[in-house]
Amino acid sequence: MSSPDFVVCLECETPCYVFEWEGGKLTEAQCTACGNDDTDQFALPEELEELDSH
Repeated sequence: MSSPDFVVCLECETPCYVFEWEGGKLTEAQCTACGNDDTDQFALPEELEELDSH
C-alpha cells in the first residue's frame, strides 16, 4: 500500500498530515490538535468509516 494522504487521530478525530509511513504501516504520527503521538491511536480514513458504521 502506498502512503495515505492523511491519518485520523482517534482521540479527537482530527486529520493529521504529518506522519511517517513505512512498509505499509504507520510508524510515527503527531496530532497537532491534541498532542497524541501513540501510533495505535490513529486510523486510516477508511478504517474510521468502518468503526463509525458499527
